[in-house]
Amino acid sequence: MSRNDPKDKLSTRHLHMPPEEVPHPRVTGPLDRTLPWVIEFRVVGTASIIQAQVEAQMILGRVHSGDSEQPHIDLSPYDAFASGVSRHHALILTEDEHLMLQDLGSTNGTRLNGAVCDPARLYRLRHGDEIMLGRLRMQVYFAVVPVQDGYHTSSAYHLPADIDIPLMGSGQHILVIEDDADVGVVFRMALEKAGFNVTLVDNAAKGLGAFFQAMPDAIILDLMLPDMNGLDLVRYVRKQPLAERVPLLVVSGATAGFQMNQAMQAGADLFLGKPVAVEELVRAVGTAVAQ
Repeated sequence: MSRNDPKDKLSTRHLHMPPEEVPHPRVTGPLDRTLPWVIEFRVVGTASIIQAQVEAQMILGRVHSGDSEQPHIDLSPYDAFASGVSRHHALILTEDEHLMLQDLGSTNGTRLNGAVCDPARLYRLRHGDEIMLGRLRMQVYFAVVPVQDGYHTSSAYHLPADIDIPLMGSGQHILVIEDDADVGVVFRMALEKAGFNVTLVDNAAKGLGAFFQAMPDAIILDLMLPDMNGLDLVRYVRKQPLAERVPLLVVSGATAGFQMNQAMQAGADLFLGKPVAVEELVRAVGTAVAQ
């Protein structure tokens, strides 16, 4: 991938950038390329969200009529020029089931969680990271969105036949509490293929109903549920005499260190950060129910 040429530097505002910050480590799983991941860029300070289906390479920058190659993610509508964004500012690419970020020799640089990116290096991009192109700040999130012929569909998605799902279960009952319907379907399909029986619900109230109706062998839940804080749900389940030894696995996009610690202190047995590879999820559940 070519770097920005001198003409681009002349057409990009030179800004006085703040000192480099020390990045905080994040916890997240690998990006499973067999699943239809969408990357979201949330422009800080606005209500704007940019969604794009993950591709092998995606250039971030701003459109210029004279360029033969235009960026995949056009940041022009977000005051990109005034923020010092170059026409070809940064590159996001897939490598070894991860998303990587690279600065393309931009005028005002690229930062990942406050740390300046060296154009000669690739940097791992994780769910919840913040990237800064010039002074344009964006938070990055991943989501599973079933697509067919490039369009969103909530009913046409199935796990690929060749995906490697280890057989870890023998009919154990797994309760999945996940309000994102697409993510829930992926989890259920993977766990059922691994030999588990799965009950999938989309809120805490339904989860508690299923919990008291038939005690599960393990529970998977998100921290951010529509009707109840996931931490409160973990604490409530742990107070039930019959559920003291039921494994609780939190799978959440809230991957800050303090949130993981809160989940473990509340009684969770394991915390997995989104996005999580389905094989990692299946093995975690298999290990939990075997103990």
